[in-house]
Amino acid sequence: MDFDEDIQPSLLDTLESHKPVDDRDGWERAVFLATAMAALSSNILSSYIRYCLDGGKEGSVVLPFEVADANYTQTTKEILTFNLWLVICEECGPEVPPWFRDFIYTAFQVADQLSEVPSVKSIFEQYPLDSGPIAVSQALSMIVCHRLGLGATKAEAALALGDFILDCSARRQDLLKFSLTESIMALDAWIADMKPQAI
Repeated sequence: MDFDEDIQPSLLDTLESHKPVDDRDGWERAVFLATAMAALSSNILSSYIRYCLDGGKEGSVVLPFEVADANYTQTTKEILTFNLWLVICEECGPEVPPWFRDFIYTAFQVADQLSEVPSVKSIFEQYPLDSGPIAVSQALSMIVCHRLGLGATKAEAALALGDFILDCSARRQDLLKFSLTESIMALDAWIADMKPQAI
């Protein structure tokens, strides 16, 4: 029996034939990926806030709950950066193909254009990336819970955001695949039709 026949190619293996053909193609596809991931990140944060408030004890949190624009934007950028980093963690082994490294690096550059503060670099410096996705998701979740004042709403509020993010692996895969396999026209149309939605 040949066990090699049972090994399925990874998503990245199947996408290599769709890698960007030049810098412009790579940039436009990275713009789509970063923009779509930003929308996903905003949806994750909105869903997390709703999840916490739905379980709030009476009088434990002032309603209607309002998130300051700066806090919401900062947190969405952190989640966006984490989502792009997770694509690397989830799709690559110890070796990251150069074409994919360049593509994701370009998506990080786009993320900094979408929202300059905090920068991707400062986010990487703040969180313990060497500890792996679970540790980073827990650290991010606890920081955001404290920043938004959601700790009193649910016992699990401090770690729930990390679970929301990690549970979106299939969404990240879909967006990555879409960004590399569809035409630029289709990517532009998708962004034009994009509407907020719960995760």
